[in-house]
Amino acid sequence: MAGSELGRLMGENSLVFSSLEFLFRFLPVFLAAFYLTPPGYRNVTLLAGSLFLYACAQPQYVLLLLAVTALNYLIGIRAQAASGIRRHRKRRAVMSGWLLLAGTTDLGILIFFKAVGAATGNLALPLGLSFYTFKLVSYQADVFRGRIEAEMSFWRFASYICMFPQITSGPIMRYEDASGGLRGERILPEQFAEGLRLLVLGLAAKVLLADRLGILWNDIRTIGFESISTPLAWLGAFSYSLQLYFDFQGYSLMAAGIGMMLGLPYIKNFDQPYSAVSMSDFWRRWHMTLGSWFRDYVYIPMGGNREGTGRLVRNLLAVWLLTGLWHGNGWNFVLWGLVLGGIIILEKLTYGSWLKRRKVISHIYVLALLPLTWMIFAITDLKELGIYFARLFPFFGIGQTLNAGDIWKYLSLYWPFLLAGAVCCVPALEVLYEKWKKTWPAAVLLMLLFWAAVYRLSISAGNPFLYFSF
Repeated sequence: MAGSELGRLMGENSLVFSSLEFLFRFLPVFLAAFYLTPPGYRNVTLLAGSLFLYACAQPQYVLLLLAVTALNYLIGIRAQAASGIRRHRKRRAVMSGWLLLAGTTDLGILIFFKAVGAATGNLALPLGLSFYTFKLVSYQADVFRGRIEAEMSFWRFASYICMFPQITSGPIMRYEDASGGLRGERILPEQFAEGLRLLVLGLAAKVLLADRLGILWNDIRTIGFESISTPLAWLGAFSYSLQLYFDFQGYSLMAAGIGMMLGLPYIKNFDQPYSAVSMSDFWRRWHMTLGSWFRDYVYIPMGGNREGTGRLVRNLLAVWLLTGLWHGNGWNFVLWGLVLGGIIILEKLTYGSWLKRRKVISHIYVLALLPLTWMIFAITDLKELGIYFARLFPFFGIGQTLNAGDIWKYLSLYWPFLLAGAVCCVPALEVLYEKWKKTWPAAVLLMLLFWAAVYRLSISAGNPFLYFSF
């Protein structure tokens, strides 16, 4: 098949892992080409395949991706050369200058697109800009700190920044973690098999759970928040919480699985977050690579919790405000970040230690509070957000509705997916999977899940991953 014809067929679905175009057109061809390439040149194949996919989705931003990659490659080399300067003060000044140039350029581009998008409301954010910008910043900061040495091979560096498994929604893999796999280390059969298992699990989570639960949330939006009952509003909040988890966890598993098939290490992005015992604990378990990025490159450099309560409050609010702005331009994201920051500050300064001693109450607290915060995240219009909270809490006659029995209709339609989602959030299920994943019954189950997901994809419109918009 000619490249132009493949590009036409791939189109906007090129970077959607849960699409038939990606699974049956691009991925098999790419893996064959990758393994037929001599190990020393596989980075070239990885880079070419990644740029091809990116160009199929957003050809107008390929040059931007290549430009910032090349600039950061050159800055990293110059910073590494400056590390050999004997005089400490001069060495630090020169390296700080290169770090400042890289950070200003990378974050400036991100801020520009975010700001213009917020002002115009119609500027498409380059796919993966937030994620590959954070990879660039962490790389430059680690070179400056002497934690890693700058990469001298442009092919390795560019394939690290542009690699298609991680460019759109992470996980945010540090260069020190990726470097071994990018140097052509032998890919063991078990590593490939584990990657394939993760790919199937992620596909099933996305297509069989997240997409099904997403229909319920879309139905509620279509009805209109002013026309739903309080029970249905709570069901919608819980449903969206599960949808977002299985959507993003599904992507993370697929990305990690494809990465392992290419020789990269497994990067864990979620650790049973809905079994958390506090909001602080939840955010240590959710999107772990983003959380660790903010911890290492924002929170700790600002002083962390080392300089008194006032600095702790300031630093946490700054981190969570930035987290909200990173996710979107709307005021709801600012509110979401500040609310989460406020809750986590309260936990650290007041009742957090009390929660730790009361496991049952702590779980109830997290599972009741989280859906409320996810509603702030999901509903971008503040007026609509106010209406939804009036449905959730119909005090003093506010939020009354005539559709008191509407929840039973939607429970009858979606209870299998809600139940399956709740069961899949139980940590014991992951323990059982790890124990039995190499047995033949597990292989049969994974095969059934794969073909069930493929069937579902073939009869329905594909849904992009929710985090593509960030």
